[in-house]
Amino acid sequence: MKNKGKEISSVVPAAATAKPAATPKFAQGQRKGTPKFELQGNKWVIDWQENNQNLVIDNCESRHTVYIFKCTDSVVQIKGKVNAVTLDGCKKVGLVFQDVIASVELVNCTSVEVQAIGKVPSFAVDKCSGVQIILSEACLAAEIVSSKSDAMNVVLPPAPGETQPLELAISEQFKTIVKGRTLETNSVEHV
Repeated sequence: MKNKGKEISSVVPAAATAKPAATPKFAQGQRKGTPKFELQGNKWVIDWQENNQNLVIDNCESRHTVYIFKCTDSVVQIKGKVNAVTLDGCKKVGLVFQDVIASVELVNCTSVEVQAIGKVPSFAVDKCSGVQIILSEACLAAEIVSSKSDAMNVVLPPAPGETQPLELAISEQFKTIVKGRTLETNSVEHV
């Protein structure tokens, strides 16, 4: 026998069970940051706002960017033209803006509503759930790129002669067919 003299035991030593169990992240509660609403250089920073319906940026410039982080149950209004807007980790936030030169980006957001009053060329939606994008007549040519997101709708202004806006869903399910050595991917439409 190779292991002569070694005994097998099913008893766990006391030292092994004495370790305290790690508290799961969801049980620790989310750490809250200090609320901010300030211009830092060329960047408007709006952080950790809760239940604030009166967040208004009215002295913005086209070189400014707006970064909105970890806000909940709040409304942000941007009056004027800015370079770019980012919503990051926000929940139940409304964003209303005039004009954006580059893009509006939404990352890790839940139940947000974004409304363009003026023009914006593109939207980027990443890892979001429950997004409503309301477009003005001026941004009917906007591009919307989404990934890892669900429950997304776009609201278009009423067509000429119509009174009701048109609400359309953005596909979140795709079908890919292998054709020889290429892939053909199309969105799945449910009727």
